[in-house]
Amino acid sequence: MDKALSSETSPAEMRRARILEAAAAVLGEKGYERATMREIATRAGIAPGTIYLYFRNKRELLLAIADTLITQQVDQTLTDAMSQDAEGYIAAILRNRIRFARENQAFLQALVAEIWTDEALRERFFTQIIGPVLASGAQYLQAQIAAGRLRPCRIEVVVPAVAGSIVILSALRALLPDYLMAGVSDEVLVEELTRLYLYGLQPRPEES
Repeated sequence: MDKALSSETSPAEMRRARILEAAAAVLGEKGYERATMREIATRAGIAPGTIYLYFRNKRELLLAIADTLITQQVDQTLTDAMSQDAEGYIAAILRNRIRFARENQAFLQALVAEIWTDEALRERFFTQIIGPVLASGAQYLQAQIAAGRLRPCRIEVVVPAVAGSIVILSALRALLPDYLMAGVSDEVLVEELTRLYLYGLQPRPEES
């Protein structure tokens, strides 16, 4: 995560952030099993023993990486999007998740393999990162259906399907930028996917 730290950040907090960035890079490159605390300390520019003042082991580091992502709340984006029409809502969520994945590429790369094998990590990821998107999507869709602006549907099917595809596609686009739609801009992707989610492959109403 390439973001400047506040001038008020303490030296200990800055060092901790540097360790997390180094851990994300090393874990992403070598995988959880092959990476060592010594390698992470070296990448962070600290003595091997110093890293243990902040993290007892690799698992603590891995969970801290997950917490770093979790604390980047999407709540305000979701709240702001609720007042928009369906196209605006979907586009806002897409932009937010694409930006989130790109800004946190190293952290996601470190986590992606471990999420499927570590129950505690999987619980944090799905309840704290995926959960708010699902809840917001269900609330929004219910309101739009009640107002007659969208057709009735199985919300418990539609929301996870759309949200899941947004999250996975955003992550893959960040992790494999040279292989997945490399020549497609974010705005083109957002526009095309928004239309796909709302209208399928049928013409838009004004195009019929």
